[in-house]
Amino acid sequence: MSFGGRGSRRAMSEINVTPLVDVMLVLLIIFMITAPALLQQVEVNLPKSTVGQAEGKEGLVITVKGIDEIFIDKEKVSLKDFDARFAAARTRLGDRVVFLQGDEQVPYGRVMEVADRIKGAGVDKVGLVVEGVQEKTKGR
Repeated sequence: MSFGGRGSRRAMSEINVTPLVDVMLVLLIIFMITAPALLQQVEVNLPKSTVGQAEGKEGLVITVKGIDEIFIDKEKVSLKDFDARFAAARTRLGDRVVFLQGDEQVPYGRVMEVADRIKGAGVDKVGLVVEGVQEKTKGR
């Protein structure tokens, strides 16, 4: 019971384009989804950073914990005494790096006021201490 007869067994000389079309459609969908995401990025020049602490130096840490709570290396000072205490700490500790950290509940204006006072004391570079953000895309 053969269906084709005697000479009907010929080699298939055509390319099966169905898998090619499937792959091309998948690639087209991927590019259609990712292209708008690439265009919405804002181009910025990020500062270069090394992971870890500064080599060979410890920093002078200024902490703004509340509206009236300012610390210079764990020593609580008031805002009106800050300038004198900060100058004394810089004289005592030498030319150390200055790090400014503010609690997330403290108003931005208070942190900037302390930063202005640090800048007014002659410090050109102030490092802002932030908590690292973990990626939340790991469950998708």
